[in-house]
Amino acid sequence: MRRFENLSRHLLLLILLVVIFIASPFVAPYYYGPAILNVVGAAMLLSATYAVSRRRSFFIVGLAVSLFSITMTVWLAAAPGYWLIIISHGSLMALIGFFAVAILSYVLGSGKVTWDKIYGAICAYLLLGYAWTFAYSLAVEIQPDSFTSQTSPLPHDIVGRVMQLRYFSFVTLTTVGYGDIVPHSPAARTLALLEAILGQFYLVALVGRLVGLHIVHGNGARE
Repeated sequence: MRRFENLSRHLLLLILLVVIFIASPFVAPYYYGPAILNVVGAAMLLSATYAVSRRRSFFIVGLAVSLFSITMTVWLAAAPGYWLIIISHGSLMALIGFFAVAILSYVLGSGKVTWDKIYGAICAYLLLGYAWTFAYSLAVEIQPDSFTSQTSPLPHDIVGRVMQLRYFSFVTLTTVGYGDIVPHSPAARTLALLEAILGQFYLVALVGRLVGLHIVHGNGARE
C-alpha cells in the first residue's frame, strides 16, 4: 500500500507537468484556454504540495504558498496589473523552486533507487525550468527590453509571454540555444547563464548519485 502511495505521489505531478507543457500551445488561443490552463496549474501546485508532504513543515509551507499563488493567479486573470504580475509570478517562482529543491532532496537522499525517485527526478528537472520561466517574466516586467526575439506576443498577452519565456527557459536549461530569443539586459543574461550551468550540474550530479545508489544497493542485495 505504501509503495503504491509513493508511486502515485510523484507520478501524478509528472503527468500534470507534461499535460500543461504539451497542451498549453493548443489550448491557450481559445477563449477559455487561459482559464483551463489556470485550473491545471492549480492542480499541479496542489499535487506538488502532496509530493513534498512527507515532511510536515514542507507540506504546511507548500500548501499555504500554493493557495496564495492560486489566489493571485485568479486575481491576475480577472484584473491584470503591474504589481499583480510581480506578486503572482514572484510567488510562483519561489514556490516552484521550493518544490524542486524539496523533491530533489528526496531523490538524492539515501535509500534504494525506485521508480518513485526516477519520477521525482524528472519532476524536479521540469520544475526548475518552470521556476526560471517566472524569473524571466519578472525580469521582463521590471525591464521590458530584457530579451530580444524574432516574434513577440502582444503587450497584454500574459499567457503568451509566459509560454515564450518557458520555451526559452527549457532551451537554456538543456543548453540547446537556438538563438531566436536572446537575453539582452545584464540581469537576463545572468539568469540565463545560471540556468545553463544548473542544467549541466543537475544531470551530472543526478545521474552520478542515482547510479551510485543503484550499485551500492545492488551489491548489498547480492551479498
